[in-house]
Amino acid sequence: LTAALGALPPAPQQGGGSFATDGGRLYYPTAWLLDTYRKNRRYLPRAYLHSLFHCIFRHLWLRGKRDKRLWDLACDIAVENVIDGLGRKSVQRPLTWVRQHAYEEIIAQEKVAAAAPIYRWLVRQTPGVLRQLEKEFYTDDHRLWPKDAPEQPQQMPAPLPQRTWQKIGERMQTELELRDKEAGEGADAMREQIKAANRSRRSYKDFLRRFCVLREEVKLDPDEFDLNFYTYGLSVYGNLPLIEPLETRESKKIEELALVIDTSYSTS
Repeated sequence: LTAALGALPPAPQQGGGSFATDGGRLYYPTAWLLDTYRKNRRYLPRAYLHSLFHCIFRHLWLRGKRDKRLWDLACDIAVENVIDGLGRKSVQRPLTWVRQHAYEEIIAQEKVAAAAPIYRWLVRQTPGVLRQLEKEFYTDDHRLWPKDAPEQPQQMPAPLPQRTWQKIGERMQTELELRDKEAGEGADAMREQIKAANRSRRSYKDFLRRFCVLREEVKLDPDEFDLNFYTYGLSVYGNLPLIEPLETRESKKIEELALVIDTSYSTS
């Protein structure tokens, strides 16, 4: 977490609420921070880590067209599951029945407790259960998360905070894989979520179009025909145009595509 801890500088703000982040800074209401520190100072490191993991797992930029309320809750559950699994005294809190039951249900039905599988699980829950889960897992404010729900086109460059956290996530995944034994207990859930966040979401349509060539292929083209026959039919028969479509048409396709799979010892 060394790189991640330095990538979210704190910034005070006016008003109530709790921690909030836009991926570039960690905003905190001064009065809330002081009051929370007096009442329960151990809550603050956990709340800070909660917002940090949202950025590491790129929850701010992966909502797409999902329902915002359910997505916010799914991200909170995913992050809290990782923190509860770390087993660190500095951020440890009692594991309530609601939390334990939710984690068990998600793992049993979705196998992985990442944000997207949790979202699918939440869609099947009743309004009463959703209210109970929101009360249990709410930690930080998501009001500063990007509001553009549709995913950005492939041609558009990703925002700077998103690119920064992508690099941090890839670095963390590499370190977790290289230092598997040193990662300690509770790193499995973190590793799975980082892998899910780092998974490529690139569309290969634009990439493959670069290899398309324009060529003729044997096929009737009803959109193209000889105007001589058309006008000849009208002049002879009055209302009967003669149409002879072309037997070839131009198309832009990949002429040949080879899929090469390495079946050596590098794959199982």
